Amino acid sequence: MDDRIEHFDPDRVLPRRSPGRAAPARTPEWPLGDASFNAFYRSFTPTLVAFLVWQGASLADAADVAQEAMIQAYQRWPTIRHPQAWTRRVASRAYTRRVASIEDLVPSLASITPLLPVETDVAAWEQRHDVLRLLAVLPPRQRQVMAWTLDGYTPSEIAKELIMTPESVRTNLVKARRSLAAQIFVARVES
Repeated sequence: MDDRIEHFDPDRVLPRRSPGRAAPARTPEWPLGDASFNAFYRSFTPTLVAFLVWQGASLADAADVAQEAMIQAYQRWPTIRHPQAWTRRVASRAYTRRVASIEDLVPSLASITPLLPVETDVAAWEQRHDVLRLLAVLPPRQRQVMAWTLDGYTPSEIAKELIMTPESVRTNLVKARRSLAAQIFVARVES
């Protein structure tokens, strides 16, 4: 029996692989290790919460789902090639499952979340540009595609992340944009 105690270095933990198989390729978007995950977590969590709000989540639900996605990201950190897209995809799916499992949607009473900076004006953040009210009229898939679009993803990238065809993404975008344009037109006529 070996009496040596090996030092555990989390920065060196890599996924197990069969002998003779090459390690999975990893783009250097974020280097391995707890420090890189901490930097990613701090910088990207507010963006992820906003992304979920664009999809229709209340601020409290968005914070919960973002936290769940970040836990999963931490657990799989060494194997994630594109952390921003990966966490968006995981969070989007988790939110969809959450909405599908809720029979009676009750508005959340929580208005502050520790995942956003303290100086964040929550009321202004939730109601910015009246976009959230406009997006609320869209069906869930159109709203989901618009949220990815608003975060700067192309239809091809969205299709890859949501496991859809690019044509389906474009169709949902066209329908969403038409619906939003009609809503804006109606709002202007009424005012």
